Amino acid sequence: MRIVTNISDLSNDEIKAERVQPNWFVRLFPKRSLLRYFYHLFYAMQIVYTTTKNSVAVIDGSGIDWLIAGYINRFLVRRRRVMILSDCFLEYHLGTERRLRFFPFIKFKTKWKIALARGALLGYDTALLWSRKQIAPHAKMFNLPEERFCYIPFKSNHSKRASYQLPMGGFIFSGGNSKRDYPCLIEAVQDTEIPVIISATNPNVRKGLKLLPNVIVLGAPEPAYAQLTAASRFVVMPVIYSKVKGTAEAFFCDSMWQSKAVIACCSIAAEDYIIDGETGYVLPSGDVEGLRQRMLELWNDPARCEEMGRKGREHCEKHFTHEHYIRRCLRLAMVVFAEYGDFN
Repeated sequence: MRIVTNISDLSNDEIKAERVQPNWFVRLFPKRSLLRYFYHLFYAMQIVYTTTKNSVAVIDGSGIDWLIAGYINRFLVRRRRVMILSDCFLEYHLGTERRLRFFPFIKFKTKWKIALARGALLGYDTALLWSRKQIAPHAKMFNLPEERFCYIPFKSNHSKRASYQLPMGGFIFSGGNSKRDYPCLIEAVQDTEIPVIISATNPNVRKGLKLLPNVIVLGAPEPAYAQLTAASRFVVMPVIYSKVKGTAEAFFCDSMWQSKAVIACCSIAAEDYIIDGETGYVLPSGDVEGLRQRMLELWNDPARCEEMGRKGREHCEKHFTHEHYIRRCLRLAMVVFAEYGDFN
């Protein structure tokens, strides 16, 4: 059995995955022009046709290649390829209703996009999600059995290298772009005089945030992002609750890898990563008062922060390293192929 993928680092010493690089014909179409649609079309075709009957494809769900590949597998090759969708990142694509640039008098409504995504999902044997609570709402949204979705834990991207040793501890850190509820954090820290650094590389996320004397808002790419995590006393992650998809799974794992206690205002994903009261605290999304109390509690107890950070690091090393994630994905691919593959 072969494993083919368009994900850059899905391989280890135990199981090898073959990454499908865009061939010369696909590269004829620039990704930053109107021709990018042809790029994605032909790249998706290349991935599917590279996936022979004795192989399984693990396809990244963050772009549109997965959408095209699902339809190709469903109709052109009539489901003769075993395919797994990695990170069913559909809510991002479904969340807005807008008019198409090349057909401006038609509004591409969310219900149409749900139907389009459902059609593509039927071309996959399973779709991966990063928290248990996402399975039921995804199944309901796309009118598919829950068995079509599978939970595996995500990973610490920072675990691919040694953690930073920057024991400064003079501020609280929060970072990231997707579905962050920074107004909740800013309101919770108001009048506390606790220094907070927020990092969001997307300027649209930073725009409009309330400015306080004790809050610094910036956009720090890696490795500065990891260094800010390591230099903080503890981290906070406020997440907007959307009822469908979680977010910040990598943030939880990265923070524990850097030996930081994590306070999460998250109603979907956090409980699959943080042991409440041991490696951090899990609060409902939007709980400003609860967040304020937990921040004051940890800020005034550095020893408790250090203990939680140490336990978080141990928890991450046991369950959420990059190697753990790769092993889970590749072994799942073998299980899926054993159930749906063609052995003839």
